Amino acid sequence: MKIPVLLITLLLASCSIFQKNEFEIDDSAFIIKNADYLDQLSSLKESYLKTKSVKSLKLSKRSQNYLENYYYKIIENNKLLLKKAFKPTFNIIKSDVPFYFSLPKGQFFFSSGLVLKYFKNEEVFVAVLASEIVKSHRNLYSKSIRIPKGYIDSEDLLAYTRIPVEIKSQINNWTYHVIKRSGHDPYAYLVWIQSMNKNTLDFSIQYGNTQDISREEFLFKRFIAGLKLSDSEYLKREKNSTKTFYSFIGEVKRRSL
Repeated sequence: MKIPVLLITLLLASCSIFQKNEFEIDDSAFIIKNADYLDQLSSLKESYLKTKSVKSLKLSKRSQNYLENYYYKIIENNKLLLKKAFKPTFNIIKSDVPFYFSLPKGQFFFSSGLVLKYFKNEEVFVAVLASEIVKSHRNLYSKSIRIPKGYIDSEDLLAYTRIPVEIKSQINNWTYHVIKRSGHDPYAYLVWIQSMNKNTLDFSIQYGNTQDISREEFLFKRFIAGLKLSDSEYLKREKNSTKTFYSFIGEVKRRSL
């Protein structure tokens, strides 16, 4: 059963920051509503972190608070789309391979390789986090996955949480508005997608099919081109990253040694 286009249009129209976009999402595969299934999907965290090949870095209270503060800031400024706040958990996985993903109920995972090599400034970090918050809060996961028992490695979990580029494109459009509404540079997300597209080998584990990155960039550029002129002008807002951001990056680097 497909969600009526009118229903989604009304949802977006209820908030002035979102454009009216006509799209369909197959409810049989995405936007999970079954509470038991969401609980099962959320429980993958436990199996993942118990897997021998997976090592989670222990972060200081300062870094945990830093990550949580950005989570709550994004939620607070986007209540119509992201209605319920969870107690978020952040896991930095020791791995040179850059990857990131989320699970339902505010569970977020970033590899140390991603943090150290690609989070060059705070705006890019916020952009990536915002996209995963949208995915986690909208419960955009495949229902066709098999819930494993005992253990699951990073590559398999990324495959389980991967979604088609057409759905990812809609997440990207929402992410643009979410970032902007939170007072950050929404074009940082375009910079992020372009960065992945320029380094497709690094992100092959993230996407599986790296051609999807080029498709994703094309669709996001088309979305931006369709915005009002005042929104689509690239202002190149230069913002200094906070000291806490650099402290977080430094801590990940030290604990990755």
